[in-house]
Amino acid sequence: MNDQRNTSTGAVTTINAVNIARLAGVRRAAVSNWRKRYDDFPAQVAGTASSPLFDADEIRAWLDKYGKLAELPLADELWRELDGLRGTADPVEVLITFAVALRHLFDRGGRLAAELTTEAFEDDRALTEAVAARVTTTVGELGLDLEPISPELDWAPLLRLLDRTSEEPSAFEDLLLSTTERPEPRGAGVVPPELARLMRELAGREAVFDPWCGLGELLLPTLGSGAAAGQHPNRQLLRLATARMLLHTRTPPRLVAGDALREDGFPGHTFGAVCCVPPWNVKDWGFEELQFDPRWEYGLPPRGAAELAWVQHALAHLDPTGVAVLGLPAGVCGQSRGRRIRAELVRRGVLRAVVALPSGALPGTSASTVLWVLRGAEAEPPGGVLLLDGSRSLREKSPDWNALCELVLPAWREFDGGGAWPDEPGVCRVVPAIDLLDEEVDLSPARHLAGSVATDVAGIRTARENLLGLLRELPALVPEVLPEDAPARPNARIGELARTGAVTVLQQVPTGTREEDAVELTALTAQDVHAGRAPSGVLRGAAEPVRLRAGDVVLPMLGERLVSRVIESEEAVLGPHLWLLRPNPEQLDSWFLAGFLRNSANAALGAGSGTARLDVRKVELPRVPPEEQRRWAETFRELFRLEDGLHRLREEGGKLVDDMIDGLTANGLRPPRDEERG
Repeated sequence: MNDQRNTSTGAVTTINAVNIARLAGVRRAAVSNWRKRYDDFPAQVAGTASSPLFDADEIRAWLDKYGKLAELPLADELWRELDGLRGTADPVEVLITFAVALRHLFDRGGRLAAELTTEAFEDDRALTEAVAARVTTTVGELGLDLEPISPELDWAPLLRLLDRTSEEPSAFEDLLLSTTERPEPRGAGVVPPELARLMRELAGREAVFDPWCGLGELLLPTLGSGAAAGQHPNRQLLRLATARMLLHTRTPPRLVAGDALREDGFPGHTFGAVCCVPPWNVKDWGFEELQFDPRWEYGLPPRGAAELAWVQHALAHLDPTGVAVLGLPAGVCGQSRGRRIRAELVRRGVLRAVVALPSGALPGTSASTVLWVLRGAEAEPPGGVLLLDGSRSLREKSPDWNALCELVLPAWREFDGGGAWPDEPGVCRVVPAIDLLDEEVDLSPARHLAGSVATDVAGIRTARENLLGLLRELPALVPEVLPEDAPARPNARIGELARTGAVTVLQQVPTGTREEDAVELTALTAQDVHAGRAPSGVLRGAAEPVRLRAGDVVLPMLGERLVSRVIESEEAVLGPHLWLLRPNPEQLDSWFLAGFLRNSANAALGAGSGTARLDVRKVELPRVPPEEQRRWAETFRELFRLEDGLHRLREEGGKLVDDMIDGLTANGLRPPRDEERG
């Protein structure tokens, strides 16, 4: 952004042609044409002939006068106002200050405009001073380290967005995630919320510690249920993590800056659970200076096996009967350089389970990933290690988190609870410790589970018949369409239709409920919409959850590919990062709306803040009478059914191919002879 402020002469905001175009939802060339065509177009107030700057208030007034002012997405507004303070204030400190102000509103369940008089809200200095006082009070209550708001800086435009942001906190959270570059080592990037939830469920404890916490992905699921703490060497990242936590809780966890291996921020402290995805393949982790460190109870980690240093660091901070869950590269299970430590972990009953995750479980790396589940040294040793192969828990080449959780969690709970040892051929079994303690001490699930799958001949025959039936059905699902040579219809933006009551645009607001009163609700996620599956997520702590209704249309805010979905019968709530459009059935058909939302041209309607975030309010629909909408709607409905059929064909066909190959290579199946072919 190139907006600038002249703080010496008051709150004067300038705006360039690029951002004028964004305000109007047009290309920059249109702004140049307006300057030539309209005599009353605001005059240049700064800049150069090739890069003119204009008074932002005058521009807004002019655009509004001529009906050219597009509804600006909140993410755009937040980014622009944050950028306007750049150079005069630290962006990270601005963000955490804004988060504290949001926390004030969440705690009181109100709006800033309602707390202040109209005069105070509209006066820049009075508004800044009022918010500064509230921030100071909240900072004191929360015990945070934060510089007070300076009334000399032009905070007012940003602060006026507080009320909108309190209703759409996901836009601010997205801004937090995109503000700071994270040049993390491989394996230590952003942890998906589904993986964080799985690790949290495996740990099963309230007090959670993450010694490489980043933006707090593994701490978020624990907020409100117990003490949480984290450490990371990037101080700026921790400040942003605190700001993020304030969107979800009044009591953010204790976060300490520093390299946990070299500068342990929690010496002597233990926790009921440790959850962590540490950096992988790091050479300079402190091998030379830490050779006599007391944390290496199970052996000195080799120079090239930093992951085993993190495993032992986690164990050093684990309660005697606690649970640690670490996300590690699969190579750690079988590398020769770490076999002595692996052997000791198995021999002493500390390593309890190894879970192979599906491809894509950890974005940012193509390496296979496993979870190690460990118990404190005083927990009763079970005599074996539970090995689970979740690598096949895929749907549309993405992790099927529902299937993975249904595989992993019951097996772990049965095993950890002292029940019968889980045993599902090719999927999971408990391998006795004595069988693992050979020369290699290879803990890879694939090694110990491969070849143990019994071929389900009857199941394969049934799946084959089902697939052939689906192939016969597909042609009837392809709708007929004809050429259209009618003149273009007038269009209306979703934002305009929302103002007239034809459609309601909703998002989920995941804050506002006191932590002790928060309940977990089944939620539809963006991944569910992309995969065409039932709701699989969990929403916790929503003040007024947006419940799905038949006829609602949902689509993800983020992503390169547009996907829309008409809700028919799901009993769930709306998850984060989803738009929900609730049409008035007397004016707008749901399938008609869903079809036009899928127009690939809409992918260009991003918020423009550095993320591929769809601004659904900019999407245009043709103005068509309801009776004509229904004709289009029926064709769109048929296309969506065709898409569902193709999804099933790809998923069921892929599984059948895998099962047949396994059966043919494991002596459970054979090709037919010539005389046996039908």
